[in-house]
Amino acid sequence: MLVVDDDEDICAATLDVIQGAGYLAMAAQGGVAALRMIGEGAPWLVLSDLTMRDMDGRKLLTCTRELLGSSTPPFVFLTGLQPSERTDVTEQILTKPYEMDELLSVVERHSRRLNIGL
Repeated sequence: MLVVDDDEDICAATLDVIQGAGYLAMAAQGGVAALRMIGEGAPWLVLSDLTMRDMDGRKLLTCTRELLGSSTPPFVFLTGLQPSERTDVTEQILTKPYEMDELLSVVERHSRRLNIGL
């Protein structure tokens, strides 16, 4: 799993919660770094901030689809944007601030669907 956010503190806190729950996860600070990591080995899930300075989550998803095609992992966007500001996003969204239990529930649901064991 890959956690992507250009805010170092949010990235680290999210990664700590996910790893604390027993999941293997890596973090990328920003979309450009994430795309490099995805090119080296596709994660089974990407949790990405929607609005980042270097490459927003939409562009990261588009570039990942170009790179991996049908092997593109599921994306879940994490954002503080209001629903009216994200009408073009069809992927699952968690609105910041979200509860860590809510985040873990989303991760668990994807891991069960993809048959990813802890």
